[in-house]
Amino acid sequence: MQQPDRQSYTVEEYLWEEQRSKVKRDFLNGQVYALAGGSLEHSLIAVNLVSVLHTQLRGSGCQVFNSDLKIAIPGNPRSKGRKRSEGDEFVTYPDAGIICGQPEYYKGDRFTIANPVALFEILSPSTRIYDRNTKAEEYKKIPGLNYYVIIDSEEVRVECRQRVAGNAWMELTPLELLEDKLKLVFAKEIEISLASLYEGITFEEDEV
Repeated sequence: MQQPDRQSYTVEEYLWEEQRSKVKRDFLNGQVYALAGGSLEHSLIAVNLVSVLHTQLRGSGCQVFNSDLKIAIPGNPRSKGRKRSEGDEFVTYPDAGIICGQPEYYKGDRFTIANPVALFEILSPSTRIYDRNTKAEEYKKIPGLNYYVIIDSEEVRVECRQRVAGNAWMELTPLELLEDKLKLVFAKEIEISLASLYEGITFEEDEV
């Protein structure tokens, strides 16, 4: 994630400008950050992921969305003992997500939703720490979110964090074999094979 492009924004200013921006930008704590492009591997995994989810969710009442759609997290009423302010809001473009039922638009903005049940991020060198730390902590604040899935674009590895009760989350055992399958339960259970996610991708072997 790059440096913010100016001192501060309100979320309303950000949402208005983002509809007219030529580049995608995240909103975090009143600041706006431009997003970098992804590698070929990142792009292929994203296409594979959305395709698999679209097929498996058909007829379930749930639907997948890609990285064109933003999600917003107002956050908890209080943060570290203080009242959470408007500037603490977080708006971002996940690589993919799932919503079940009707979408809830954030502040009336049809380009931003507030009720995903699952979010997916594809790791790249420039976003690895941001996705694993900042986004993971912010995503946990979404009341209806049940899964946060992290897919590595530099090796075969899929991590899944699952809500177990209330605000408690658990990290499942990482999947590292193409034969492995990730199981997620919404209106129905779906299975995502790692072979389908990494289809068309060949990783270079480490040099001896």
